[in-house]
Amino acid sequence: MNLRMRLAVVLLIVCALALEIYVGAVDTEVRERGDDTEYIAKDTITLWYTDGALTDYLSSVALTYYENTDVHVELELVSGLEYLETINQNSVHNHQYPDMFIIGNDSLGKAYLSGLASEVKDAEGVLTDDYFCSTALNAVTYDGRYVAYPMYYETSYLLYNRTYLEQIAQAQVLAEWAYAKENPQGTDSADDTADNADNTGDTLDGTDETANNTEDTADGAEKAPVWDESVLLLSEEEFLASPEYEQRLSDYVEALVPDSIEDILNFADEYDAPENVESIFKWDVSDIFYNYFFAGDSIQIGGAAGDDPDVIEIYNENTIRCLNIYQDLNQFFSIEADTTTYASVMQEFMDGKIIFTIATTDAVEMLVEAGAEGRFIYDYGVDLIPDLSDELAAKEVSVTSCVAINGYSDKKAEANAFASYICAGYADSMYARTGKAAARREVQHGNPVFYTIEQAYELSVPMPKVVESSNFWVELEMCFTNIWLGDDANFTLKKLSEQIKKQITGEDVVETYIEIAEEEETYTDEGMDSGEDGE
Repeated sequence: MNLRMRLAVVLLIVCALALEIYVGAVDTEVRERGDDTEYIAKDTITLWYTDGALTDYLSSVALTYYENTDVHVELELVSGLEYLETINQNSVHNHQYPDMFIIGNDSLGKAYLSGLASEVKDAEGVLTDDYFCSTALNAVTYDGRYVAYPMYYETSYLLYNRTYLEQIAQAQVLAEWAYAKENPQGTDSADDTADNADNTGDTLDGTDETANNTEDTADGAEKAPVWDESVLLLSEEEFLASPEYEQRLSDYVEALVPDSIEDILNFADEYDAPENVESIFKWDVSDIFYNYFFAGDSIQIGGAAGDDPDVIEIYNENTIRCLNIYQDLNQFFSIEADTTTYASVMQEFMDGKIIFTIATTDAVEMLVEAGAEGRFIYDYGVDLIPDLSDELAAKEVSVTSCVAINGYSDKKAEANAFASYICAGYADSMYARTGKAAARREVQHGNPVFYTIEQAYELSVPMPKVVESSNFWVELEMCFTNIWLGDDANFTLKKLSEQIKKQITGEDVVETYIEIAEEEETYTDEGMDSGEDGE
């Protein structure tokens, strides 16, 4: 090939490359390259987040969203340290900012007031009771405006070892059935059977009414027979395989699940624990998230949405009584605040050393995984946080992670659309992929215990977002710790209330001292504590 022909070939190659580059520059469609898909989006928006557990899930959502809309969502995992400060710095100065970002609801007040979280434009109409409970909607509300979309939540609930409760229930059901079988005349009325059951041995408080399985008639004067005669004709093996047994067992177990702290204490007094059990009730007393339910119904910070600085109610008679009960439990259960952690408590629960504890949503995934690996051999159950007593209610706290739209973004409409999509339209696989419980209503988590956990979230109080009291949680945690270790609850709460109110008003506040009558009884250790001296 002569020189002229070689130059001609080179020129053709250069022209072909130039044409390809030109076509690629104007082509906004998906291009196939081997088995991989490379996309060039018509629009690109950026989402910042701080939790690496979300990466695969967010990538999947972003890809699905692109396939449906041609909008590319660029994801950026960033440090959680000075998160808002970094967003603000980038938004104001170098314009390398996110169009939206995931943030805890307790930081929304600061984000909104600094212009980083703008009022959302809910074009899809998802911020309603049809999609989210009032707790989720309150969590993303500031100054009467929705300033984010609820994505996932964390809250606490009662976790219990169902295997141990079933062992108690089985013994009682079999005892009642055996007695009725030997004394068939005892099946004539519920009252007779209840009396007969007493002869089989002591039962735990609170089980008789449910376990006796009696029903009032219309006039309330008579009750249906407790035992059907056909059930008494069964062999023990047949009875254990019968629906009657399963129902009675379930009723007994449900009756054993405590409705109050008093029920737990009664259980501890009367339960003859297996050798492996070291604690009837143990939780992480060093973390306010697991302690808050003791005072959650009597403390008010910021009102329903947690954003009103005029609503500060810390020091009152009910809060003092609640934290006096909290302090008394240290004498009963002897939990060491400086050595107990949530991780250690969960490990003890999985080892079968604890019957009742306070857990968060991550515990479900933890137990399922441990069960599959043979590290957890028990059945478990969940219930709502128990009240303190018949007069003093409990209320857990929750934090809702949400998607906020950056006020500096010039693509707010696109960011709003994606935030709506990820929070309300693409949530069913979130827990399976991330271990995070979606805030959207009626998400199919694949585990029935989430029905109760979602109830707990709906009944919870969102972490407040009053900017002036941003250190409230740190101070409250110190308050709980000091009371657990013996400080006077009345004086400690009074001091905390005065401090927080001064921060908000800028003026010295002196609370009027509240006189509390001496409690008639206190809780003392009856032998079953955190595992020390169990005899």
